[in-house]
Amino acid sequence: MSPLLKSRLTRRVACALLALSFAVSVFAQTSDLLVESSNATNHFDSGSHKAATAAAAKKSSSILLKGATIIAYDDKKNELDIIRGGSLLIINDRIADVGMKLTTPIPEGTEVVELTDSIITPGFVDTHKHSWQHLYQTMAPNVLLGEYVYKLSGVSKITTQINADDSYISTLMSLADSLNGGVTSVLDHAHGTFTPKHSDAMLKAHIDSGARVWNAYSIVPIATTKGGKFHFDWTGQEPGGWKWRQLEQLAKEAPWADGRVQLGLGWEMGRDDVENKYGFDKASELNLSVVTMHHVGSPMQAAGVSTKAIYQLNSWGYLNKSYPVVFSHGTVADGADLNILRNTNHFISVTPESEHHYTHGQLFTSAFLEQSALGIDTSYTFSSDILTQMRLQLQSTRSVGANVAHFNFRFANNTAMTVDQVFLLGTRNGGLALRRPDIGVIKKGAKADLVVFNTDNTAASAFYDPVATVVLHSHVGNIEHVIVDGKWVKRDYKLVGLDWKTTKAAFKKSARKIQKILAEYGKDWGRIRAETLQAFGSKESDFMNIPVVDVEPNILSKN
Repeated sequence: MSPLLKSRLTRRVACALLALSFAVSVFAQTSDLLVESSNATNHFDSGSHKAATAAAAKKSSSILLKGATIIAYDDKKNELDIIRGGSLLIINDRIADVGMKLTTPIPEGTEVVELTDSIITPGFVDTHKHSWQHLYQTMAPNVLLGEYVYKLSGVSKITTQINADDSYISTLMSLADSLNGGVTSVLDHAHGTFTPKHSDAMLKAHIDSGARVWNAYSIVPIATTKGGKFHFDWTGQEPGGWKWRQLEQLAKEAPWADGRVQLGLGWEMGRDDVENKYGFDKASELNLSVVTMHHVGSPMQAAGVSTKAIYQLNSWGYLNKSYPVVFSHGTVADGADLNILRNTNHFISVTPESEHHYTHGQLFTSAFLEQSALGIDTSYTFSSDILTQMRLQLQSTRSVGANVAHFNFRFANNTAMTVDQVFLLGTRNGGLALRRPDIGVIKKGAKADLVVFNTDNTAASAFYDPVATVVLHSHVGNIEHVIVDGKWVKRDYKLVGLDWKTTKAAFKKSARKIQKILAEYGKDWGRIRAETLQAFGSKESDFMNIPVVDVEPNILSKN
C-alpha cells in the first residue's frame, strides 16, 4: 500500500469515528433604577421589602406600538409568526392584542408610538447569571475555570473584601447592562450570599433594577481567613443555619415588585445525600419559583459539582416537583440525561461564550439543545446581551454539523441550525425553562416584556427576514426601546430612571478597590491557589497545559 493511500485511509477512519460520535449525539437528541448605595447595607425585614414593592407599583397604563414588524409566536403552529406593519397593544403588564387589525378596544389616554421600520421582539431571557460579580469587569479576560475558582468565584479569597455596598452596585450595574441589551428576564444565581446584608443588597438591586429577576438565593460555603488561614465556613449552609433562616424569611415576603422579582434557590450537589435532599425538600416547603445548579463535570466533581445530578435527582423523585430545575452548562450531559429532561420538563442553561471562554467546553451541547435555553454566566468577562450568545451558539452548532460532512470529504446539504431555532433558544425556551410560557414570546396574554430594534442603519435598512436581522445583523446599539412589565426601562436608546453619573461613580469606586486588592493578591497567587485547592480537596494533577496558538508571522524566506 502506498504511503499516500495509507494516509488517506487513516484520515477516513478518524473522520468516520468523529462522524459517528456526532451521529450518536444527534440520535440522542431525537430519542426607578438607582437607590442610594449607602442604603444597600440595611438588613431588611419583611416590612421594608414590602415597602419597596409598594413604591414600585404603578397605576394602570396602556401603550400602543404601531407600524412595526413584529416577531410574534403562534401557539397553534408552534412556530414564529411574522407580522409586518402590525400593531401591539399593552394594557398594564400584559399584551392585550397583537396583529394587523386589533379587536381589543384602545383605552382612552393610550400612549401611541409609531414604529415604522422597526422590529419588535420579545424580551430576551438569560437563564444563568452571577450579577454580583460585575465589578470584576475586564479584570479577567483570559481566566480559565480552575483559575476562576481560586481568584474570582463565590468561594475565593477576594470575596472577603467585598462589602454589601459593592454587591448592590455590582448587581444593579449588571442588570442595567442586561436591560440595555434587551435582556428583560434574568435567572440570577446569586452565590454572593456572604452575609445577610450581602443577600439583602442583591435583592434590593433586583427590585430597583426594573428587570424581571429570579433571585436564586445560593446556599454555599463562604470564604474566610479567620484564624489566619484561608478556608471555607460551612456553618451558614447547614440545615437550620443562618442562610436557611434568611431564605425562610424571604419566602414569607416574596414575590416583590408586583411579581417582577421572584425567589428561588441556588444549590449544588456536592454534599452527602441527606443535605442534598434537604435543599430540594426546602424548595417545595417554601414554594420557591425555581432551583438552579451547576452541572459541569470533569475535575469539577472534586469541587462539589456533580456529573450525575440529573440522574440522581430523578431517581430521588425531585424532578417531579412544582418548581423547575435549571441545570447550568450541562457539559457532560448524555442521552440518558436528555430523556430524563424530556420526560420531566426541565432545561439546561447553555452559556456559549462562557463555555468557550472558561474551557467548560460544549462536547455534547448539540445533542440536548431541544431542552436548552441561553444564559450569560459572568458579565465581567463579556457583555450581558443574548444577541451575542445566539450568534455564537448558532455558528458553533453549524460548525459541528458541517465538520461531519467535511471529515467525510462531502459538502453539507443542510445547516445544522437555523436562525429561527437559535432565536427561540434566547426567548421562548428561556420562559419554558422557568415554567413561564408567558415570558419570551409575543402573543395575546403574554407579559409585556418587549424590545424594539431600529433598522435605520447600514446593516438593516432594507431587511427582508426580521429574525435574521436580529440574530445576524444587530447589536446593542440598535436597541431603541425596552419594556418590562408594560413599563419603559429603556427609551430612545437610554435607560429610564438610571442616574448614570451617580451609578457610574459608585460602581467605579467598588471596582477600583477590588482592582487594587487583586493586584496585591497577584504577588502571591501560588499560595492562594494551593490553599484553595486544598480547601476543595482538589490537586495539581487535575490540571494540564494545553497548546497555545502563535499569531506572530513566521516568515521563512524573503522575496
